[in-house]
Amino acid sequence: RFADEDSDFVSYLNLWRYLRDQRKELSGNAFRRMCRDEFLHYLRIREWQDLVGQLRGIARDMGIRESGEPADPAQVHTALLAGLLSHIGLRDEAKGRGAREFQGARNSRFVLAPGSVLTKRPPRWVVVAELVETSRLYGRIAARIQPETVERVAGDLVQRTYSEPHWDAQRGAVMAYERVTLYGLPLVPRRRVGYSQIEPELA
Repeated sequence: RFADEDSDFVSYLNLWRYLRDQRKELSGNAFRRMCRDEFLHYLRIREWQDLVGQLRGIARDMGIRESGEPADPAQVHTALLAGLLSHIGLRDEAKGRGAREFQGARNSRFVLAPGSVLTKRPPRWVVVAELVETSRLYGRIAARIQPETVERVAGDLVQRTYSEPHWDAQRGAVMAYERVTLYGLPLVPRRRVGYSQIEPELA
């Protein structure tokens, strides 16, 4: 009931909001009973709440202020991407539409763990919280992402290559095709760009 169809991270956020609301409404003993009745581990939830409290305290000391607005899922994933750039994956479409294997950073290959909400209909691009190797490499806790967001967050880590510079009479400028990759994954396979920014003398 907490599942979000595009993100396991947002599923956790939904659970967090539910627990926060229940904690406000119920007494200590009633909250503990509710956890037991709903098969939620009370001590793990207490640890979770303590950790969030500590992180809030650290953020406050650093001058980071919380906004009162609930975070948009895209903002949550953008923030997570900043620390998980090597945990992104591109679905291997060479194996057909039903392919469930992802090409990961630096030629790794993984599949989504069976518990993920994205397992049944895997998206083209994902970010996962962790990569765990058992019988094969599994990506756990996944979210659908857009390659444009990855390109923006990765900044100088992306590699850009340019090909086929040519004269465009309509634009009156030299154009070329840009390919953008991160750890070997093609974020932008082919994008037209003005060549004067890259090699002005040649242009």
